[in-house]
Amino acid sequence: MKQYSNLFLLLLSILIVSCNSDDDNNEPFIPDGDYFDGTLILNEGGFSGSSSVSFISNDLSEVENSIFENTNADQSVGLFPQSIFFDGDRAFIISNGSNKISVVNRFTFKLMETIEGDLNVPRYGTVLNGKAYVTNQAAFNSDQDDFVAVIDLETLQVEETVLLGAVAEHIVNANETIYIQNPSLFGSENPVNSVSVFNPSSNSIEDVIQVGDNLNSLKAFNNKIYALDDDGVKIINTADFNIETTINKPENSVSLNNLRIESGQMYYTSGTAVYSSSLSATELSSEIIFDYESELTNGTLYGFDVNEGQFYLADAADFASNGSVFIYSSSGDLLADFTVGLNPNGFYFQ
Repeated sequence: MKQYSNLFLLLLSILIVSCNSDDDNNEPFIPDGDYFDGTLILNEGGFSGSSSVSFISNDLSEVENSIFENTNADQSVGLFPQSIFFDGDRAFIISNGSNKISVVNRFTFKLMETIEGDLNVPRYGTVLNGKAYVTNQAAFNSDQDDFVAVIDLETLQVEETVLLGAVAEHIVNANETIYIQNPSLFGSENPVNSVSVFNPSSNSIEDVIQVGDNLNSLKAFNNKIYALDDDGVKIINTADFNIETTINKPENSVSLNNLRIESGQMYYTSGTAVYSSSLSATELSSEIIFDYESELTNGTLYGFDVNEGQFYLADAADFASNGSVFIYSSSGDLLADFTVGLNPNGFYFQ
């Protein structure tokens, strides 16, 4: 009998399975649930509560408000929800006023679990290698009690808390390392702004990178870290933790905020105006894409993001009334607007 190689038999078996497969197996996977194709908007509410999550369909035809409460009877998303991060089909909603994280199925929004222990004013989270890393600010008048909570994503238990010795805000990961935005303590006479390099293998601070005043944004893109401060955008090399490039802010520009990166372009805001610059630029552009002028009394730009060439802006109005979301094209044309919950602060794309 002729002997066939293992490689030949493997290839033959693959061919047979391929030929016998149904066309249905080639259909794209669509998750179960009402919220798999669209945008989540986090509404942080106020001291009396009224926090919620809204959902806008991907075709911009409709909005559904209060999807957490509508899905989970007698449950609340918590006081002052600050941000959301994802792990697979789970969404983690961080509520810093309640010191809890609500874990929901991101497509059905059914509550799966609540994380409440060892959190103290949690802010932002990132996921790396089966762990979640969540910044906590603790007392607002101190930068010595801020910490990172390390959460096991299987047990959903806080395994360890690590003091930072600096204000803990946005947190991102790149090249198997965690980076934490450390803005100066509000009202400090000697403001210090930095980026902490957190080693997830040892759960310790490996390095601290000093940046300019008013550090307000931290983004990871293509294994580099982008930090927006008063000088402009600093690009941090994740191999040696050095600032390799600074893309300077024009001298006539006022404070820049809300750095976002998509398709090789940086987007940022100043007041109600939106700007864009290439990642290869030597100076940030001062040419306005469009200027958002709120028609709401005391309208306030409270949230901003970019997705697939469209701009998403959240207007908190007077911080006591329901807010609004405005969606613009890449050329600044208004595509849609919706009324959402109280104080919308962020967008999360499904």
